[in-house]
Amino acid sequence: MNPLVAQSLVMGVTFATVSAACMAVGLLVRNLFAKPQVAKLRLEFQAEEPPGGVDQSFFRLVEESGTKLDHTAALFVVLAGAILGLGLPLVFFDSLLGAAGGVVIGAGLPLLYFMIIRWWRVGGMRKRLPYALQAVADAVRSGQTLSEACELVSQEIKGPLGEEFRYAHQQLELGQPPISVMNRMCRRVPLSEFRIFATAVVVHRRAGGNLSLLTERMSRSARDKQEVRSHLLAVSSGSRLSAIGMVIAAIVAVAMLGWMQPEYIQKFLQNPRGPWLLALAVGLQVVGGIWVWRILKVSF
Repeated sequence: MNPLVAQSLVMGVTFATVSAACMAVGLLVRNLFAKPQVAKLRLEFQAEEPPGGVDQSFFRLVEESGTKLDHTAALFVVLAGAILGLGLPLVFFDSLLGAAGGVVIGAGLPLLYFMIIRWWRVGGMRKRLPYALQAVADAVRSGQTLSEACELVSQEIKGPLGEEFRYAHQQLELGQPPISVMNRMCRRVPLSEFRIFATAVVVHRRAGGNLSLLTERMSRSARDKQEVRSHLLAVSSGSRLSAIGMVIAAIVAVAMLGWMQPEYIQKFLQNPRGPWLLALAVGLQVVGGIWVWRILKVSF
């Protein structure tokens, strides 16, 4: 490659990396340290779901993760990670292969973070949802309004589910219609039982009905599903541990080999086919892990 072209490319990538990183940090600070009136505005208006399959999937990932970042700020964080992963190998190692891998890693780490916190958040809400629905049923049966029921649940239920009911109570107190509040909660509480409960609330507001009885039935259904899910997790725990052990064993074996015989690893990486074989092995490990996860995942 022409040295002048390579220098211009490195300068452009460096400038784009620094600019995107500064913008992402600025958006992160804006969302984390927003003033109280800005936070209230986010309660008054719910973001529109963007068109397109990829944009919708990323939007739902951000919403379901419960992060304080909005869709735009989270997208800039992912782009900044991709640009950083692209720029660092080019600037310090002048490696196009490393830059390609850096883009995948830089963009994948924020996505992996959102997936992990969404998995933790949804798991916590699934465990507490039967008790929350039972509390709503008891509050509605005693004559309280939906807003008062949400406030009661937010006081009794801790964790992300209690926070969502607290947000719903604040929205209802601000004058938002219950249909809009339930639509927003369905985005951030991706559980089938809660979607049925939200549909029951909408039908009750339009046509009436026994909301407390239906909510109590949803609570029992959610409790039964939680018991079945716990039983399936206990039965399939051996298979999951075997798959995890195979992945960890491969990583430990490579690390031990690099520590005991580093010259072997160096010769392997210096071979033209070595990095590609290593990338193929990592890819097969990832594909195998996803395959086992899909087999053991039970949706009901």
